[in-house]
Amino acid sequence: MKHLMPLLLAACAGHSYALDCDKASSTIEINQCALQEQQKVERQLNATYQETLKVFASADDASTKTKLVDAQRLWVKFREADCQAEYDKWKGGTIRNVMYSGCMQERAKQRIKELESFQARG
Repeated sequence: MKHLMPLLLAACAGHSYALDCDKASSTIEINQCALQEQQKVERQLNATYQETLKVFASADDASTKTKLVDAQRLWVKFREADCQAEYDKWKGGTIRNVMYSGCMQERAKQRIKELESFQARG
């Protein structure tokens, strides 16, 4: 996300209209749309994570909750490193931000599924 922020600021400064992502054609517009979609998925991920923590809120589940928090912190580091590698792979092209954002989204979508599955108690 740190890679996309300067682009978002530049895009917002240059456009005072609502962006139609179905018609995005410039690199800046495409990057802005990718960022918007990533932010949407991030909100979903955060909501799912908070819901999952609530499932393990009782004193009996304190150890599980602690381990889940630790796992989530490690997952965040993994995702950043993994997607940074994707960004670096495309560092010579204008597609690098979209590839980075796509990586972040895909990892988040997978994590949402994992957290939802974790909520189910056997």
